[in-house]
Amino acid sequence: MNFAAGAGFTKGFEIMEATNSLRPFFEPREIVVVGATRTPGFGYGIPIMLQQQGWGDRLYLVNRSGGEMHGMKVFERVADVPGDPDLAISVVPAHAVPEVLSEIGERGITHVIIESAGFAEAGDKGKAIQKEAQTVARKYGLRVMGPNCVGVINTENRFTSVETIEESLSPGNIGIIAQSGVFGTVLVDSLPGRGAMLSKVMTLGNRMDVDECDALEYLHKDPATRVIIMYMEGVGENTRIREVLGKVTRDKPVLILKSGRTSVGRAATASHTGSMSGEDALYDALFAQTGAVRANSLEELVEMARVFATQPLPKGNRLGIITSSGSLSALATDVAVSSGLILPALSQTTVDKVMEKAPLWMSAKNPLDVGPSDQYVKALPLLIKDPGIDMVVAITIVPFSVLQKCRHLGLTAESLYGDIAALHASIPYKPLLICAVGHRDYLDHLAEISGPEVPVIASPETAAVTLAALWRYSIWKKNFEPTV
Repeated sequence: MNFAAGAGFTKGFEIMEATNSLRPFFEPREIVVVGATRTPGFGYGIPIMLQQQGWGDRLYLVNRSGGEMHGMKVFERVADVPGDPDLAISVVPAHAVPEVLSEIGERGITHVIIESAGFAEAGDKGKAIQKEAQTVARKYGLRVMGPNCVGVINTENRFTSVETIEESLSPGNIGIIAQSGVFGTVLVDSLPGRGAMLSKVMTLGNRMDVDECDALEYLHKDPATRVIIMYMEGVGENTRIREVLGKVTRDKPVLILKSGRTSVGRAATASHTGSMSGEDALYDALFAQTGAVRANSLEELVEMARVFATQPLPKGNRLGIITSSGSLSALATDVAVSSGLILPALSQTTVDKVMEKAPLWMSAKNPLDVGPSDQYVKALPLLIKDPGIDMVVAITIVPFSVLQKCRHLGLTAESLYGDIAALHASIPYKPLLICAVGHRDYLDHLAEISGPEVPVIASPETAAVTLAALWRYSIWKKNFEPTV
């Protein structure tokens, strides 16, 4: 495995510049689904999904049996398809793919998504089929995504090569690159429900042609994408990865969840997408050298995505914590300090204002523990406005039984904690995270008053980790910003 900067990466045919060559995957003129079926499965659901999203008038179905399907004519051969299609979605069995690619190439279609499995991940026989398919693709100059993937989603024009929920097609600014198709759909299903909306999604599968570097370069130039998150099993012999990652992270954060930390995990990836994941220490070094941010878990990746997609980069590493629970602030503090953040003393002006009407037992330190007092509404704005604070974690915790009683009295989370969304909007240059632990209804209520631009995170440790990652990325980015 070689991550050398600037090393060449040769494919068997001439590759156009990535931002242009991948465009038909996301903005096709017309689409052909090869292997459309009348029984449940990819070949059944994809045409219906495309019709529902307004692509029915640009869609052609191919199946050897002909006839009609989903109210559309079915063509027996790719050669019979009219119009000017530039994208084919192949859902035929693996053994039939080389022949289908020949038909697609002869028809003049330039881009193909192969969703079927049974290739390099399935042993020697599958490897032979994949090699044969790759030879055919190179002969015709086809750009191929997959095999063993579910393709793409573009929320801007609602194009999708996979069945998905309506909520996942709401436009956002997070781009996803996943080697695993199923893992990609997990992110597609879960992120919007957490308030993190998507721009583009690519699932690469076995990477017969389109790989993580192609995907990164495309999203780098995509104006709708602000943050890129990746699920990576391995890069094999792709020697461009160091160069490409380093280039992309200068402009956009790249958050990576890399599997295969152990020998057993590496063996699992090989049987999944045919990846050789390599020694984990090499990937740690790669990410550190290129400014990529590594997540340690799926939960951490999701929360980092939410934070990087909504929060500004901090000016420094000075963290302020306000809390109604000393124990939770201690957990956040431990992780913050071990991750490189500092908790400075508050300015004397902040201390004086906090203590004006505070109870005798309260002290204005950092973390600022207001306990069960009514000082949270007053103290939070003072903390975030403190000139010695670069970012804030606001820990909110109330027993749900108490909150229910407060509701009967006409009190809401906004009366307890203030208008958090408005506060963030008034000071948009400082990151602000809410940490809430407790009943799901409580967290949902806090999310309402915090608005879409202030993530509510259910773990003080995760809140600290994500802000530390935001700060480290800001340092990396500053190294490449021109000085005035």
